[in-house]
Amino acid sequence: MRVCGCEISAQEVRLAVVHLNDAGEIEMLRLKTARLELADDTSQADLRSFQAALQEFAREHKIQTFVIKTRARKGKMAGGAVSFKIETLIQLVEGCDTRFVSPVALSNFAKKQLEAYPEKLLVYLKNAFLAGAYVLIKG
Repeated sequence: MRVCGCEISAQEVRLAVVHLNDAGEIEMLRLKTARLELADDTSQADLRSFQAALQEFAREHKIQTFVIKTRARKGKMAGGAVSFKIETLIQLVEGCDTRFVSPVALSNFAKKQLEAYPEKLLVYLKNAFLAGAYVLIKG
């Protein structure tokens, strides 16, 4: 099963595609595209273009499940309106399931169950990788 971990930040989504290799270890694919940006959330053309890019990304990498790291809905650290639009567009990708995982669950998973991070993991992809790995291991 191929899973795409997602972390939404401001106007972009960071993407990390993971799967279990033949040895049962988590493996992250090296991708040309690791981020998608929504240029103008008030433009119908930009929203459709972003949706099409997500759909193509899922098809190209044979994604079965997207996993989104959740964000607070209110308060000081709340996600903005644009990030919730991005979340919705991810949920609408045809042929893919969408799951959510909390930052607390990811932190506990990283401390207690994750054996190692992939070699040369870019810092900005850490949470996206964790989200994908979490679903692969926890189910």
